[in-house]
Amino acid sequence: MLDIKLFRENPSVILESEKKRFKDVSVAQKVIELDDGWRARLKDLEELKAKKNRISKEIGMKKKNGENADSEIEESLKLDEEITIKNAELDRLLEERDSYRYRVGNILHDSVPTAPSDLGNVTVRTWGTPREFDFEPKGHADLVERFAELERAARISGARAYFLKGDLALMNLGLIKLALDTLGKSGFTPLWTPYFIKEEFMKGAAELGDFQSSLYKLDGEDAYMIATSEQSIASFHSGEVLEEALLPIKYAGYSTCFRKEAGSHGKDTKGIFRVHQFDKVEQFILCKPEDSWKLHEELIANAEKIYQALELPYRIVNIASGDMNDNAAKKYDLEAWFPAQKTFRELVSGSNCTDYQPRKLNIRFGKFGGEKEFVHALNCTACATERTLSCILENNQQKDGSIIVPKVLRPFVGKDVI
Repeated sequence: MLDIKLFRENPSVILESEKKRFKDVSVAQKVIELDDGWRARLKDLEELKAKKNRISKEIGMKKKNGENADSEIEESLKLDEEITIKNAELDRLLEERDSYRYRVGNILHDSVPTAPSDLGNVTVRTWGTPREFDFEPKGHADLVERFAELERAARISGARAYFLKGDLALMNLGLIKLALDTLGKSGFTPLWTPYFIKEEFMKGAAELGDFQSSLYKLDGEDAYMIATSEQSIASFHSGEVLEEALLPIKYAGYSTCFRKEAGSHGKDTKGIFRVHQFDKVEQFILCKPEDSWKLHEELIANAEKIYQALELPYRIVNIASGDMNDNAAKKYDLEAWFPAQKTFRELVSGSNCTDYQPRKLNIRFGKFGGEKEFVHALNCTACATERTLSCILENNQQKDGSIIVPKVLRPFVGKDVI
C-alpha cells in the first residue's frame, strides 16, 4: 500500500507508474478524489468540534453566573448529533478510499522494462550450457512416473496430487537441506512457519483481491492456507517497531505451500511441476530503505548458488511492468532450462516490495525515542522443490531411463544414479 502523502503531494508519480503497469489509472484517481472529500469533511468536523468547545465554555460560564443556558445546551446537543454523523461519514469515506488504495500498485523501479506481458521480460544473464542429447529426451511428466505415485494420489486427493517415494523423496529432502544450508552461510535464520494465517494478515501480506481464487480458505474459519511462506513470514513482525541495529533481518522460511492453481486449467496437468501442494524454502528480508536494492541483488544471487550447485542451466530475467504483481517494485525470475520442452521455465521469483507490504502490516524501525519509519521487505524463492525435481529429471536423464543424481544431493540419496 502506498503512502497517502504520495497521493496528495506527488500523484503524477503514481499515475505514471500505473500506466507503465498497463493498469486503469481511474483507481488511483478515485483514491485522490475520495481523499479530497475525506479531508474536506475532516475540516468540517474540526470546525464543529471547535464550535462545540466554545458553546461548552459558554454553558459553563452561564451556569457559574446563575444564568439560563437552555438554548446553548440545545445547540450543544444538536452539535453532538452532527459530530456523530460526520464521524460515521468520515469512517465510511476512509474505508472506501483505502479499498481503492489497496488496488494501486507499488511504484516501479526505473530499471523495470515497460511491456504489457512476459513477452517483454529482459534477460539479464545466463549460466551454464544446455546439454546436447544423443537421444530424444523425455519430459519430466513421463520421467517422474518411476519415482512418484500419481494415479493413487489422484484417486485419494484429486487432480494435481502426488506421492513422492523412495529416491525422489530423499532427493526432495536433500533440496530443502541444500537451500537451508546455503542460506545459513549468508546469515539467514531458519523459520518453519504456520501453514495457515488469519484473513487480516493474508490481506496485508498478499494481494487478496487478485490472489483469492488461488487460495484455500478454511471452511468456517477466518483463515487461509498459505500459498508461500512469504505470507506468514511477512506477518511475523506485523505491528512491531524493530530496533535499527537489528536490521537487516534475514529469514529462511520453510513450509509446505497450497495453491488451487485457478486459471491454470490445462497447463502442466501431468507430473509434479504445477501442483496443489508443494515444498518451498523462501528467503525473506526486512531492512532499512537505503539497503533494499543491494539486498535484492543478494537474494537472487543466493538462489543462483543453489542452481549452480545443482548444475542446472538457467537465465535471470528482469520482469516486465505488465507482468508484475502489485507488491513488487521490481522482480527477477530465475528460469531453468527444460531440454524436452526446449524452453526456460520459472523456478524462482524474487521481489523488492520496498515499504509497500510493511505499510499494510505496520512494520517500522527506529532508534529508541527517535522518529520511526517503515522498513523495506524483500522476498525470493530459494528452492521450490517439486519444480526443481522436475528440472533435474529432464536435464539428468540417461538413454536407459536412469537419472544422474546431482553431486550435492548424493549424500542425501546415497546413490550416484537412480
